[in-house]
Amino acid sequence: MFQQVNRFVTQFRELEKREYARSREEERLWQSLKDKLSASPTEEQPSAVRRCIAVTGLYAQAGASFLAGNASFLLAGSGVSVTLCELPGTASYYYFALDCERRAHHRFKNSSASVLLMQSNHLRILVDTPLSNESSTPTDTADWLLRMSKESATVVIDLSSRWKEEQAVRVMDLADEIWVVFDSDLARFTRLFLTEEPPSWWEKHGDKIRLIANKWDEYLSRSAVMKKVEGTVSLWNGERFGPGIDAVVPLIDSEKTAIAHTKASLLLELYPEEEHRFQSLLHSEKGRML
Repeated sequence: MFQQVNRFVTQFRELEKREYARSREEERLWQSLKDKLSASPTEEQPSAVRRCIAVTGLYAQAGASFLAGNASFLLAGSGVSVTLCELPGTASYYYFALDCERRAHHRFKNSSASVLLMQSNHLRILVDTPLSNESSTPTDTADWLLRMSKESATVVIDLSSRWKEEQAVRVMDLADEIWVVFDSDLARFTRLFLTEEPPSWWEKHGDKIRLIANKWDEYLSRSAVMKKVEGTVSLWNGERFGPGIDAVVPLIDSEKTAIAHTKASLLLELYPEEEHRFQSLLHSEKGRML
């Protein structure tokens, strides 16, 4: 910003010192620079809204990575710059799921990580070498998240089912939204809420939490089942925030899902006709596009 203003000032002063008549182009440039220099900061265009979304599954295989990857792909397809990444220092799921040894060739600046580019380079999937177990402090996590946020308008962080880990909690403290994913295994879902104490981030960030029901069919959408789910969630909620499911992703054709896995692709890479199934993920509880 400083260099840009300095350049404007220099050009403006040079034009102002000239004694001969200015050409039409010089007159236009002179007036443009004058207007920009005299404009107040409030007249500048607002910067793009930046978002950080942490996605976690209540338990393994709930589908956090599946939803994080496909939601990022769908959002990037609308022209929004998106970075999809995982907790630093953990063995990367996307490294294997998307065959990044073959597909990712770009290096992330100031890092040894690779970047897999999709959706006309609007989607950047950041992957690290497997079995990278470097320890990090809360300050390191904050610095890492700041770097991620500078790269794209939206950062989606796949926490998988690591919501109990200190580093994941730190990410959720800093995120704008927390997507909590569960699936149709209602027995496992109920057992979790009955046997586990509410985590600190659940109690602290109720306004940021979005409950995502994955693999949900028409039977499960019946009011009786939904009320049972909401009643179970209320075991953690108390009176802090109302229970309720914020988004539902229906059960996807198992054959399509299997083919996408075997071809090391995101589902929407191969089957763009399934985009409508993920649309509910791109809206906040107030109906805003992310």
